Amino acid sequence: MPLTLLRRAPETVAAAFVGAVLMVLDAGVVSRSRIGLAVVASGALALATAAGSMSAYRSGRQAMACALSVTAAAGSLLTTSLVDHTVLQRTPGWAELIGLLVLLCMACRYGRPLPLTVSAVPLFVAVARLADRAPALSDLPLLEGLDQLFTLLPVSFVLLGGYLRTEDSRRQATAERVRQSERLDLARDLHDHVAHYVTAMVVQAQAGEHTVGRDPAVARQLFSNIERTGQEGLVAMGQMVRLLREPGGPGASAPVTPALRAIEELVHRFPAHGQHAWLDKARDVDSSDWSPQLAKSVERLVQEGLTNIRKHARTATAVHVMLATDADRLIVRVRDNGTGPHRGRGRFRHSGFGIIGLSERVAELGGELTCGPMPEGGWELTASLPKT
Repeated sequence: MPLTLLRRAPETVAAAFVGAVLMVLDAGVVSRSRIGLAVVASGALALATAAGSMSAYRSGRQAMACALSVTAAAGSLLTTSLVDHTVLQRTPGWAELIGLLVLLCMACRYGRPLPLTVSAVPLFVAVARLADRAPALSDLPLLEGLDQLFTLLPVSFVLLGGYLRTEDSRRQATAERVRQSERLDLARDLHDHVAHYVTAMVVQAQAGEHTVGRDPAVARQLFSNIERTGQEGLVAMGQMVRLLREPGGPGASAPVTPALRAIEELVHRFPAHGQHAWLDKARDVDSSDWSPQLAKSVERLVQEGLTNIRKHARTATAVHVMLATDADRLIVRVRDNGTGPHRGRGRFRHSGFGIIGLSERVAELGGELTCGPMPEGGWELTASLPKT
């Protein structure tokens, strides 16, 4: 049995049981005649088409579901015309009634505009016409006074189908917002990782190209750094892919590097030949009480700031990363002392996705992001983030 059928087995068994009970009730009430058999057959047709329509709607076959609904309505109207003037046959056919109402509800919930109209109108009329072969409501104590029962029932199921349709749309919209958020988060992570490691490799390759003739020892060190950076990038990308492919696998429960340690490693690995980078952390800065979103955003802020310095601050010799607090906010600064305009290196193009991603991250946390030149020279990226 397919997995989907196994998951729906309890509901299927319950529906089949209810349908069987209704069929038994109808068979026990109707007369033993061709008219009675017609009522039972019409009830069986309505239940069967309801089950078929559910399957058709789930597989997207709107035309098939519409055809089944119209068939059930036509069968019901034909049966009603046969028993309308039969005094001995006074039952609407409870299986038929339930089947038609379920079909009407499903059409209003799942049907596109044209199939919905084609299905709902004959179904509504068929249910309303069942009053012509029902016993007088005054003979049924619980229903006494409800002269419009067979009009109220289809209206109620139309409203129920419309309500369920609205709820489906709301859930789909919510799911789409979640998927969009996940796509944006993945895009930001991919950009941050790729830009960080690839930029480091390209910058060191450019430096090695210019120094290989003058200082072979420095060139060898640069090429060794390129190899190490590439391996680290592959490991980082492998971890991301593993989490995406195996959300419940061992990678999901792997220990996470504390945010401050990860930032220290980023700053420690950053300096190229002739550069110096250091981290200043205020005493009251403690990443143990940061939320996962805040920790990830701070790490990405530092990573993107360092990557932009590699790309665009060709004259920078000192890079300063600062973490401090101001009341209930965390302040993150990444500075360099590059002089002159911050034009990209010859082999880099400005994409803008890094700053866009940082702005989105900071905005989601309710923070503020600024970047620009400093009066004394150099460039500064600053973010102010709420700690809670």
